[in-house]
Amino acid sequence: MWPFFERKSKQRQPEAEPTSPVSPPPRRAPMRFAQLVNSMGEFDDFREHDTALKFWLPEAASEALKEMAGRSAISMSELLRQLFATHCYGIYAYQVMIDTDPKIFRDPASVYYSRALQDIPDGKKRIDTYWVPELGKNVMPIKVWIPKRMREHMQLLADHVGIKLSQYAREIVIARLLGHGTLPMRPEMLQAEPLQAIEDWCEDKQMEYRSATYEEYRKYPLGEMKTEWVDE
Repeated sequence: MWPFFERKSKQRQPEAEPTSPVSPPPRRAPMRFAQLVNSMGEFDDFREHDTALKFWLPEAASEALKEMAGRSAISMSELLRQLFATHCYGIYAYQVMIDTDPKIFRDPASVYYSRALQDIPDGKKRIDTYWVPELGKNVMPIKVWIPKRMREHMQLLADHVGIKLSQYAREIVIARLLGHGTLPMRPEMLQAEPLQAIEDWCEDKQMEYRSATYEEYRKYPLGEMKTEWVDE
């Protein structure tokens, strides 16, 4: 799509062994606006939100994201895709995408189903236990499904500045919602105090869980319920 992404993607591919001396590539001339528009290419694959992206936000940013999604009458996932698209490709490209397909960033139609009630085995009673990970203070986990190509381009940008993709995604959202003036606080990130568990979750690593009450389970992100049948 854009020269940066094209160049970086090619650098990631293994180079073939040269069979003859290769002349240096000609110096690229500055792109005119018409050329830039033509280089945008097709966006058909952006209709498929087939890749998960996990990161965390401070509660203030999470609340702002939720409120802005409500004001626009869209889901938080759709709003995040819009934010990432404008960050990676610019407002003009984003508008072209929307004009081409107004539904390009929307969630797919939900599939509703009913879960059958589980029969109680004879002579048994049900015991539910609740488990939560310790994520840290002022931390809200976010998981969004985005187009594969968009995630790859965000990874290229994160690599370019030398930070993890989850941190890069967090800074995009905070800057877009709350302004770049919040980013000089990068180490504290609005006074959040993340623990290793949330970083492990972002990287799809195993997390440690502790036993919790039902009230904690209901309020705590990423909580799990385990069911066991014991003798009465």
